[in-house]
Amino acid sequence: MTTVTVQVDNEQNAALLEKMLKALSFVETVNVDHSFLAEEPKGSYQKLKQAIDKADGNDVLTHIDDPSKWQKDIRDEWGIN
Repeated sequence: MTTVTVQVDNEQNAALLEKMLKALSFVETVNVDHSFLAEEPKGSYQKLKQAIDKADGNDVLTHIDDPSKWQKDIRDEWGIN
């Protein structure tokens, strides 16, 4: 067995490379060390994606049955109505 160490320039590329390596049949394990990551996501999309990825499960907003009523209730809480 041979071990290969790779450094990439950002977390997005690291995630892509990790998925690609895991898809290869001859790759036994893929270990990712996130300890060197210090930069924040730059765009709103990346910040939102990171928050959703960190959330437990994929059903973040499934409890909302009526989006219009939910939004109205949120505005009522803020006193914006």
